[in-house]
Amino acid sequence: MARSKAEVTLLTLNTHSWQEADHAFCLSSVAAFLRREQPDIVALQEVNQAVGSQTVSARRLKDSGFLDTGDPIREDNWALVLAEMVPGYSLAWTYAHIGYSRWEEGVALMSKMPVTEVRVFDLSAQNVRLRRKALGVRTESGWFFSVHMGWWDDPEDSFANQWQRLNADVRSLKEVCWLLGDFNAPAHIRGEGYDRMLADGWQDCFARAEKRDSGITVPHQIDGWRKRQVDGFRLDYCLAGQPGRTIESRVVLDGLEDPAVSDHFGVLTREIIA
Repeated sequence: MARSKAEVTLLTLNTHSWQEADHAFCLSSVAAFLRREQPDIVALQEVNQAVGSQTVSARRLKDSGFLDTGDPIREDNWALVLAEMVPGYSLAWTYAHIGYSRWEEGVALMSKMPVTEVRVFDLSAQNVRLRRKALGVRTESGWFFSVHMGWWDDPEDSFANQWQRLNADVRSLKEVCWLLGDFNAPAHIRGEGYDRMLADGWQDCFARAEKRDSGITVPHQIDGWRKRQVDGFRLDYCLAGQPGRTIESRVVLDGLEDPAVSDHFGVLTREIIA
């Protein structure tokens, strides 16, 4: 059945990239999923490349549909390798911080729709260890951002301060917009990040979906949540900056229909564009 021109399919996934023990299998599984589902926008977090590895040639970047953000991209960039396995997408990536002492880690976006503009928003205060960024692309359907936020109670760079910057920057675009990613803001915790985002007018596409599952994207203990973990919670979202219609919100790459490829599951969202 052909997809309506007014419908877009969005995927968000915290990839864990080369940190996964069987990273080659995980990468090929994500590529197979993209070839089958053909999401229009793919938002990826924890996308890394090794510190000091060789930078990519201009020819290879051009052939991969790379959209320049000003950050050097290296031959082992996880999203670049993925994009080369799944033709038909343009790719943008931005560097945020050093992960686990050996990786240049950032966020990426892949788009099947033509991209007319790319934006990078710095969400963190100056000189913090785990700097956070948001990466956005503008298409005919609106803006789509890949986001990886910090923790609510981080004394160095709190979620609240990062969110204030992100919300102001995105709202200043004055266009329809979606935020996709790992927000480090569990839906079950009241009075913190999740409630703050909804209070600022963002709509959780899972909550408004006509068809949805449990929504759980973190089923077990992971780094950053070992002290406050409950068994199974929602941490990864598609948020809409405007009212609209969500046909479906579905957890994917979770070990059921497709292999689990990360310490997070992905979320596939089908949206109707007004």
